[in-house]
Amino acid sequence: MQHRHRSSLKYFLHALKEQQDQLKGLKTDICSSLLAKLFNGDTIPIMIKVDGEYYEAAVMKGSRLLRTKYFRIETIDEENDTVTLLLLEPLDMGNGFAASFNELYRLEKTSMSITLYINRISAVQCLDIELMTKKMVIEPKW
Repeated sequence: MQHRHRSSLKYFLHALKEQQDQLKGLKTDICSSLLAKLFNGDTIPIMIKVDGEYYEAAVMKGSRLLRTKYFRIETIDEENDTVTLLLLEPLDMGNGFAASFNELYRLEKTSMSITLYINRISAVQCLDIELMTKKMVIEPKW
C-alpha cells in the first residue's frame, strides 16, 4: 500500500506541474495561452505534509528569516526521486508577513527553493490561484 501511495503522489505532482506549466501559456497550445490570460498567473500554490504535519521551510531573505508553508513546484527529478519547490512568501493585507493562514491575503514568489525527497511527502494540498494574483489595494485617507 505504501508503494502505491508514493506512485500516485508522484503522478499527482507531475499532473500538477503540467497544469501549472500550461498556465504560463505554451506557444504550441492554443488553450494554454487562453488559460494564461484567464488566470493571469503561472503558479498553483501548494502546501505539503511531511510526517503528518504541514512542512515549513525557513531561509534567510536578506537580513530576515523567511518562514513559509507555501510552495510552487519547480522541477521533479525522476532519477533522484526529488521535487524542487520554490518558496512563496505569505503576505497579509498590509503587505506584511502573514503568520497564519487566517491572516493570508496573497502569496509572492521568492528566488529561494528547497529540494525534498518525494518519499518524505505524505500529502499535497492545492490552494487558490487567486492568492498569487491579488494586488494590494491602497485606499486614500481623507
